[in-house]
Amino acid sequence: MSQALRVAVVGAGPAGLYAIEHLLEKRGLDVEIDLFERLPTPWGLVRSGVAPDHPDKKLVIDR
Repeated sequence: MSQALRVAVVGAGPAGLYAIEHLLEKRGLDVEIDLFERLPTPWGLVRSGVAPDHPDKKLVIDR
């Protein structure tokens, strides 16, 4: 019996969220993810720093 891969992601900004999304989409990968964020609200620069001509980048919030 193999144990789940344990991963800690530091920061709930775009890079952290895309890393989590990538891990969760891997077929056959048993993973436990802990997300650490120092701010009271997640999403980092996705909230205010993504240019309006890149709406696909903001979609990571909904995934």
